Amino acid sequence: MGNPIIEAKKELIQWIKEMDELEEIAELLEIKNRMISNGVVAEAQAEYVAKDDFDEKFAMGISGEELMKRVYAHIESLPWKK
Repeated sequence: MGNPIIEAKKELIQWIKEMDELEEIAELLEIKNRMISNGVVAEAQAEYVAKDDFDEKFAMGISGEELMKRVYAHIESLPWKK
């Protein structure tokens, strides 16, 4: 016999597919939403929180003056036809 959890999930999926009552489906959605809001289902989302380090990256950036120097140097290095 297979994994009992997988078998139970398959049984639930089949049962849900056969449901025709909107009220029953709404109750299932409420249960799902309660579980997610309690952190039962959504606990793995904490791994994907992005660090907002804009200020750090901005501080490491170059000044406007340095940017213009680099732009002019790049333009002068281009192979212009005379």
